[in-house]
Amino acid sequence: MEGENEKKKRDANIIDHVISWIVFLYAGIVTSFISPIVLISLFYLTFPFLLVSNEFRKIVMRVLARASNLQFISCVRLAGIKVMMSGDNLDRLSDCRALMLPNHLSLFDHFIFMTAADTFGINAVGRWIFVIYNMWIYTPLGWLWSSYGNYFIDSVPIHKREETLSSLRKHFDRIYHEADLRWVCLYPEGSRLFLIQKRNAEYEKKKGLPPLEHCAYPRLGAALSAIKVLGPDPNDPSKANNGKGPPLEYLVDVTLGYPDGIILPTHEAFLSAFRNRDSKPYAIHYEIFKMDTKWREEEELRKFLFDRYQKKVFVLIENIRVITVFKG
Repeated sequence: MEGENEKKKRDANIIDHVISWIVFLYAGIVTSFISPIVLISLFYLTFPFLLVSNEFRKIVMRVLARASNLQFISCVRLAGIKVMMSGDNLDRLSDCRALMLPNHLSLFDHFIFMTAADTFGINAVGRWIFVIYNMWIYTPLGWLWSSYGNYFIDSVPIHKREETLSSLRKHFDRIYHEADLRWVCLYPEGSRLFLIQKRNAEYEKKKGLPPLEHCAYPRLGAALSAIKVLGPDPNDPSKANNGKGPPLEYLVDVTLGYPDGIILPTHEAFLSAFRNRDSKPYAIHYEIFKMDTKWREEEELRKFLFDRYQKKVFVLIENIRVITVFKG
């Protein structure tokens, strides 16, 4: 009898293993290739209309952004992954202009961020743009993201930094008000934590900064560029610095946390969640700040963000503690 039970358990584990790989392959292939190719095809079918109607272009961009987001969410829900939200309620920002700054732990961050943001409705997720590392730029997913305004950026030598940021500022200036967008989302650390941990430790030592655990001090370039173009004008806070429309009203400090503080590769996150249906949730914590005109100055923004990241460590530790005792 005991041997029979063991055989049933092994068979069930094999079935779970096979299904979990099917879910992961679906998440990878459909999200990165099939869905983007279908949506890009639809984009080009409507392209002649985009040239004659800016309103129609806005609608198409929102549909593409929404559809792309739903694909990420469907993968999360299919795998049974749970996301626990805490902190300030973002419902009131769903139709407001805001700069969203999440910490960056792994490629799976995008799945967490999008799943949580979707609860705030299409006004948010259908009218946002991301600044994204350019590893995706030549993939179908990258082509899709480009079609509705996302911007790809890469680490560059110091002598090319200003040229790169100037290009980013021009992108914000050109697309944000023209497309009537709301959220600008970017990872201010610049890369995933494991890739920059050593460099961050060297920077902490050089500058005499308190060491951070579970995150790294942010780079300022992309966030400062967004504020310089789209932040409130000190002379007229009702207008953006570029003078083309309303400014970013809020800055949202977003903290992502992983169960037990363990950052799994994306494929392992999916496989683990599917095999363990009662697995612990991922955490996302929001803190909202009214946009300050002084943040257009690099040193002022540095003070604010470095202070936030020093406090973010405690938010991450608390998230890990809560997740550890939270099930279901």
